[in-house]
Amino acid sequence: MRAVKPAILPVVLIAFLAAGCESIQEVLNLQKPGAQMTGLKFVDVKLDSATLLFDVEVENPYPVVLPLLSMGYGLSSGANRFLSGSADLQTTVPAKSTKAVSLPASINYLQMLKALGGIRPGVQIPYQAKLTLAVDTPGLGRITLPLKKDGQIVLPTISDVDVKDIWNMIKSN
Repeated sequence: MRAVKPAILPVVLIAFLAAGCESIQEVLNLQKPGAQMTGLKFVDVKLDSATLLFDVEVENPYPVVLPLLSMGYGLSSGANRFLSGSADLQTTVPAKSTKAVSLPASINYLQMLKALGGIRPGVQIPYQAKLTLAVDTPGLGRITLPLKKDGQIVLPTISDVDVKDIWNMIKSN
């Protein structure tokens, strides 16, 4: 008779999970979120720094918010890799929705121009971007989503940079 009792426990557990709330069942499907990079642009450009915005569309299949934790990024033009780094993120994607987010990366603009080897501001260059977006999923824990995009970007010109920044750099030397 005792052998029957342990066999009942798994049956009851399976019945409970099968009849459980829809949210638990959806999480247990272990769906992965989706993401795609839609654009790249410079903002807040100064001689010594700039912010590069990676525009990304993230799809959250879960019935709970999806935290975006961090991103790793790399940019190259042809065979010349000129930028790489990582940034922490503090944003979320609402439950069961798609959200367009601009993920910022702070860079040293002058060093980037030097790394491009003679390419001048104002020139349009081809780029290949590779991102890894780390998210915290309810069913799988922390996962990374690899993203790639090829495109063209215009390097901001010196006239786009505040003249005060140039004067301050000259004064400090």
